[in-house]
Amino acid sequence: METSDVIQIIATFITGITAIISVIIAVKSLKITQKSIEDANKPIVVCYLDSVDIGYYQQYFIIKNFGKTPAVITDITFENLQQEVGMNNLESFKGTLIAPNQKFVISMHDNDDTRQDFSVTVRYKDQNEKGIKEVFHLNPNFTKDISYVESSLSSLSKEANQLNILHHNNVKNNL
Repeated sequence: METSDVIQIIATFITGITAIISVIIAVKSLKITQKSIEDANKPIVVCYLDSVDIGYYQQYFIIKNFGKTPAVITDITFENLQQEVGMNNLESFKGTLIAPNQKFVISMHDNDDTRQDFSVTVRYKDQNEKGIKEVFHLNPNFTKDISYVESSLSSLSKEANQLNILHHNNVKNNL
């Protein structure tokens, strides 16, 4: 065998190895790209508490889809909750589709400051029927130490003061 034949065999071998490595890199790159697209477009259902300043702090339990695709709620359960949320701890939410940026706002009826932290477990499916489970630990006493101050001007009528307070609260809630 001549030197040129050996060089051609070695070059062919190196070309083959390079081609195999290129295919492996391309496949891994495609998988990473697919996963990042799925992650960027998946539903993100979150449960949290919020309060609205209406002369006192009214507390709400909120379920919101922060993701970019819809989700179907398959189950929602509460642990260590001393009261019902909604009429029956939201049993009717099972099977409900929640669109991107859609939220359900449920009034928390108990304004007692001695409430205990509780947990919410939400199970939902994305458009590909992939099941997702999220657990949220919530503190209903987060408004306990927040003071409420209401002021009025004696030069304004009662109605004008109420409108002024309403406007102030609206601006404050949008900070």
